[in-house]
Parts: sequence; C-alpha cells; structure tokens
Amino acid sequence: MHRERMKYLRAKAGVLLELLQRDLFGKSLDFDGEVAVTAEPLPFAEAVKLPRKKVTRGEVWGTDWDCGFFKLHAVIPSEWAGHAVVAKLNLGGEGLLFDMDGKAIQSVTNTSLFNATFLRELVPVTDKAQGGESVDFYVDAAANDYFGLDWRMRPRSIDEAKLGATGLIRAMEIWTFYPEVQSLYFDVEVIYGLLRTMDDNSYRARQLAAILSKASDLYAGNRKNAAKASDYLKKNFYSCRATASSLTSMAVGHAHIDVEWLWPLRETIRKCGRTFSTQLSLMDRYPGYVFGASQPQLYQFTKDHYPDVYERIKKAVAAGQWELQGGMWVEADGNLIGGEAMVRQFLYGKNFYRDEFGIEVKNLWLPDVFGYSAAMPQIIRGCGCDYFVTQKLSWNLFNKFPHNTFVWRGIDGTEVLSHCPPENTYNANVIPEELVAGANNFAEADVVDSFLTLFGVGDGGAGPKEDHIERAMRLADVEGCPKVVMSKAEAFLDRLNAFRDELEVW
Repeated sequence: MHRERMKYLRAKAGVLLELLQRDLFGKSLDFDGEVAVTAEPLPFAEAVKLPRKKVTRGEVWGTDWDCGFFKLHAVIPSEWAGHAVVAKLNLGGEGLLFDMDGKAIQSVTNTSLFNATFLRELVPVTDKAQGGESVDFYVDAAANDYFGLDWRMRPRSIDEAKLGATGLIRAMEIWTFYPEVQSLYFDVEVIYGLLRTMDDNSYRARQLAAILSKASDLYAGNRKNAAKASDYLKKNFYSCRATASSLTSMAVGHAHIDVEWLWPLRETIRKCGRTFSTQLSLMDRYPGYVFGASQPQLYQFTKDHYPDVYERIKKAVAAGQWELQGGMWVEADGNLIGGEAMVRQFLYGKNFYRDEFGIEVKNLWLPDVFGYSAAMPQIIRGCGCDYFVTQKLSWNLFNKFPHNTFVWRGIDGTEVLSHCPPENTYNANVIPEELVAGANNFAEADVVDSFLTLFGVGDGGAGPKEDHIERAMRLADVEGCPKVVMSKAEAFLDRLNAFRDELEVW
C-alpha cells in the first residue's frame, strides 16, 4: 500500500511538470522571415547588405555547413498588452542573434541527439508588452548540428534524424509567456529532483511527495494559481535549510569549447561569439551569476571577429562576474607535447591575460585532456600557477582514480594542489541528482567541506542557460542537498590551501 501510494505521488509530480511546461506559452505569431544563404560566413556589416529571399517555418533554407543570414520581423498584437513575450527560434542549426544595430545578443541552437537538453531556442523580448511594438532581429545561422553533423554520425530513427536535421526551420515565432508558471516549474523541478534521490521508505521522501501533491492540487491546471502554489512551496520546502554538516558546491558557469573537433575552425570562431554574448546577456539578467572560460586563443578569436563582445567581456572581468581560467594558450595535450611546448603554452597564455586584462591566472585548467605527464607539476609551478583542475581522470575505463582533491607530486618532487570535480563532468546541470551523487562520490568529503561544480553546456551549447542559474539560486540552502554558492573557481581553489596538510600526496 505504501509503495503504491509513493508510486502514484511520484507520477503525479511528473505530470505536474509536464503540465507546467505546456502552460508556459500562450498565443503565438510567426515572424516574417528573409534569408541570404552563402557557403562561408560573412561579417555582420557585409551580411546585412546581401539580397534575401522570404522563408517560413517548416522550410529547409540550406544544407550541411551552409551559412544563412536571417532578418526577422513581427509586430506584437494589441491584445497581448500586459503579457511577457518571448521569441522561439530553431533554425535547424546554430545561430547568433543580433539586434538591428548589430549588437550580439545570444545564441540559438537546435538540439543534438547526444543530449536533447542542449536545445536553446527562447529569447526574451519584453517583460510587459504594450501592444504594437515591432520585434526585429538578425540571425547569423549555420546549417550544422551542435556536434557538427551529429545526427548523421549516429544513425537513428527517421523522427530523431528530423530532430537534428540541419537547415530545417522548426520554430520562428513570438509567443506570450507566463514567467510565474516558469518560476513554479523551477520550484517543482528542484523538489522533484531531490525526491528522485530518495528511497520510498525514507520519511523525507514521503514528506516531499506530499508537498508536491499539495502544490499540484493548488495549481489545479490554472495559470492564475501559479503564485499561490509557489508561495506554498517556499513556506513548506524552501524554508527548510541545509544541515550544518552539508557540503558546499562552489558552482561556476562554464562552457568548454574544443578549438578543433567535429567542425571547421570557422565554426569555433562563431561558437565563441555565440557563447560569450549569451553569457554576457545572462549576467545582465542575473547580477550574482559568475561565468568562467579558458583558452586565450578563444579570446583572441573574439577580439578579432566580435570586438564589441570582447569589450563587454573586459568590463565583466573588471566587474568580477567573468573569470579568466587556465594558464595555457589552449587546453593543450598533456602527453604528446614536449616540455618546451608546455612552457610556451604558459608563456603566451599568461602573458595574454596579463596584457589584456591585468590579471595573473594561477591555475592550469585542463578538464578535457586525456592523460598528464609526470613532469607537469614542475612546469605548472615554474610557470607561476598554484593549482591544477581536471575532470577526465574519472573517465578511466579500467581503474578508479582514488582522489578528487589531492597534492600532485611530480618526478622532481615539485607539488601542485589539484582538484577533480566529483560530479565527474564539466557540463553539470545543477540538479539535486548530480549534486547529491557528487557529494557522496567526493573522496575527500571527510577532509574538505566543499567541491567544485562546473555547470553549463560547451562546444556551441553557449554555456549555462537560465535554467541552470534558476536551479542554483533555489539550491543555495535547502535540506537534503549540498549548498550551492555561485563563485569563481579561484575562490574555491584558494580555500583548499587551508586543508593542504590533510590531503594525500599522489
């Protein structure tokens, strides 16, 4: 009887989330769209001068690796007055949205079959429409999947192939939007995620299931009840604080970008513009949000091709919301290159950060490198870095590396303080399932009171979404989960010095 009731309540909570997703949007209106298609990307100033043809939702505008420069226009209907309005754009590839003056706003991207959560198609238009406003954008689009031509690399069903098909306009419209429903969705999603970490026999699981059931009853399928249901959850769940023994997740927004992988180098350059402009826009909306990115080569690409975005990055760095990570010019291989090549990576990388931003970066940031030379501690410290961060040790197929936080001693005896995020990813989602698993997996949890969480989507996913940030804000201090503090990675690494004498040496 007990298990059957819990099964029902869990299912009821899942249905509530589906219902809230449905209720996010109201009325819609298609953009009037035009596109100019070229084989190679063009600078904004040149692309706006190209002759364009009309295009509508459901059409295929280009094929693999084509470049499409879109002009979109809509007028908010008078009957939408008072509503929030968003644009929904899925142009069958990746894209960078500009305003009519050429300011880069954010990325839009179709999904990847690798992970459907990589979809990024919503663009805020206004929090409160007056009615009659003109909505105009340019979009510099690319007819390629998130991972190049991922849907062709992994043969799937016809329906899945359509999901990732390049050049197919799946969404190109504006919608009325209900922020209070979205807020309730995040409230419920966090609690439901925490419930998923618990066994049915847990008293806390039964409490959470009952709380979600009550919230569902309060909402009752009516958008007008969203605020009432949220208030109930704040009082009955979010007021319950984490215990004194809870670990802390020091969470930093992240977007790992491979300089060269499954796409032409031209797309790496465009991925920088898409990713970095998106994160700057999120900083405007969330003043407490912190994002970090490594590899001076990517900053140089941005400086050369998106100078306005680069100047905005410099301001964000100065304001403390943008963290420069990693002392190397790129996230270089740790096995194949020689000692001089490693030193030169640091020479050019650290000098770029110092010359351009006036900042001395103190960490080597290699989350995505497979294997590390035993000479690296000597080189890392000799080049003026105190810390080493990676994640790939957890991907070993044959044996489990025993540490997350440790002192790495090189062949000459030089030591460097090192950390491997225990969630075993640099694309974390800031969800209770991952945070609880990370805390339980943290090998040094008996010594160190916090661990690093790298959250977001890289390689064209344009970094964290508002979803990640909203969840982080809700998980700042709740019972049953590590406390989440949005922070610079450097602040976490500096804290590790207090525990250094208790850490094991590898």
